[in-house]
Amino acid sequence: MTSSTRFPHMACWSRGARRHVRAAAVAVAAALVLGAGTPSAYAQAAPSAGAQRALRADLVARVAKVEQELASGQLTGANQNRAKAELAAIRQRLEQGDFKVGDRFVLTFRQDSVRTDTASVRDSLMVSLLTLPDVSLAGVLRSELDDRLNAHVARFVKNASVRSSVLTRISIRGAVQGPGFYYAPPDRPVSDLVMLAGGPLVSANLDQLELRRGAVVLLKLKDSKRVVKDGRTLEQLDIQSGDEVIISAKRGRPAFSSVIQLLFVFSSLFFAFLQFVQWYYSRQEG
Repeated sequence: MTSSTRFPHMACWSRGARRHVRAAAVAVAAALVLGAGTPSAYAQAAPSAGAQRALRADLVARVAKVEQELASGQLTGANQNRAKAELAAIRQRLEQGDFKVGDRFVLTFRQDSVRTDTASVRDSLMVSLLTLPDVSLAGVLRSELDDRLNAHVARFVKNASVRSSVLTRISIRGAVQGPGFYYAPPDRPVSDLVMLAGGPLVSANLDQLELRRGAVVLLKLKDSKRVVKDGRTLEQLDIQSGDEVIISAKRGRPAFSSVIQLLFVFSSLFFAFLQFVQWYYSRQEG
């Protein structure tokens, strides 16, 4: 069977036209394969789960890599904008550090005994450690916190060590008993946050939540079911202090009693209307 028999609508095409069509199809297919097979280096790069505890050397290396990609002209459009935004964010981290006023962390002191305390970052990024002078966290990364604290303690106390556990300050609202701001460790599953806020309401949909950072939606409701099922943690989702977690509510059906009340109201209005019509026509006939 010839091609003209199988595709009779192509029989009227000239041999040259068919040749041009085949060439165009090959070109399009090649473009799609090349486009899909060689994405930009930036598009392939994604923040790692431990990005919040990244080392300074790793951040410096990332800055150099993104700068090189921007200078080469490989990135265009949205990829270029994302690269510039990432570059600015990393530079800000390297200069100002990871800590903000209001951040809180748990400290474990080891000397002759073990002591635990909670410290908060105050104005000018100062932190108080027991009875020791304050220490500044300006320009300190999260991965550098223990080294900074141990160096400070060693100036005043011998044979002592400090270990820190940073807490994340989150706004939890929606279908929960006690909406508000709460502190949680970064390794806590995001599905556990509802219990920090006093537990769910009856209408809560525990499989769906929304994550916001200001006006930006970081995690949509439709994408959150997999996150909850997999037990992803705050750190894995890069949830930072000040972010907002919204627990969605189920779209419940109206209660049976409410339906009965509505039917009663509508029927009463209907009969009242009939009585009015009857009264109106009786007056007209009279």
